[in-house]
Order: sequence, then structure tokens, then C-alpha cells
Amino acid sequence: MGEKNGREGEAERLVDEHYADVLRYCRRHAPAGLAEDAAQETFLRFVRSRSRYRERGRARAYLVTIARNVCADMARDRASSWAELPEALPGGGDPGEGDDGRDLASALARLPRSQREALELRYGEGLAVGEVGAVLGMSRFAASRAISSALEALRADLGVSKGERGDVR
Repeated sequence: MGEKNGREGEAERLVDEHYADVLRYCRRHAPAGLAEDAAQETFLRFVRSRSRYRERGRARAYLVTIARNVCADMARDRASSWAELPEALPGGGDPGEGDDGRDLASALARLPRSQREALELRYGEGLAVGEVGAVLGMSRFAASRAISSALEALRADLGVSKGERGDVR
């Protein structure tokens, strides 16, 4: 009975600690209106897979991996592809128009999905490069390369040189 309460306490702690991060990720990747459902499904799958989860201290990366799969499953169920770019960017405008296409949102929209996601996980979610690799199912080296390539493409697209102030990092 004490062991059960200990596991339940740990599960509650993980939900309290990581729910906001998982929900934020799901809001960007789940089909419209399903972010909360996706976040809840993520934690349900996590609880069900606890016997396979052994890496202490990496719960956030593991949860984002599960959230990524949940969002992809939901998108497939809705028969829509989450790899497609939107017709218009939030805030208006076509991804290829406005300010000579030099705004950050447009530049990000033009990146390949894998590079956008690597940047989002690294800088938006604050995951370490190794954790980004784990979430995306690639080596740490491949994740590092995806991040570097994405940053290089953004610099080129925005006309920012590496040494310029306001550098995209």
C-alpha cells in the first residue's frame, strides 16, 4: 500500500511539474481543439508505460516524445497531415509574403518540418540536444546537425550574418 501511494505521489509530482510544458507542445501540434485531450492522453500513456520508463531525470523529454506521438495519432485520425504548412500565418499574411518574406515566422514556416521541430524542442521547450534527438528518434549528432542547419537556413533567409547583432541563435 505504501508503494502504491509512493508511485501515485510521484505521478502527481510529474503532472504538476510538466503539465504546462506538455500542454504548450500539444497546443502547437494537436489538431484544432484537441490540445487538452492530447495532453491528458500523454499522461495516461506515460502512467501506463511506467514499467518501461527507467531514466530518472528525463521525464520531460519522455513526456514530449509521448505527446509528439499522441498529436501525430490524432492528426492521422482526423485524416490531416500535421506536416503541411498553414495557408496563412497566425497574425495574418501568407508565409511567402510581407516584409519581403524576411520576418521570422515566414522563415520558420519555410523550414522543413524536421528542422522546425528540432528548433522548437531545443529553444521553445528548452530540451538539451540529446533530448531533442531522443524525442525525434535520432542521434544526438543528427539532432545537433538539424538544429545547426535550421539556424543556418534562418540566417540566410533573414539576411542575418553570424556576427550581426540580433543574431538568430
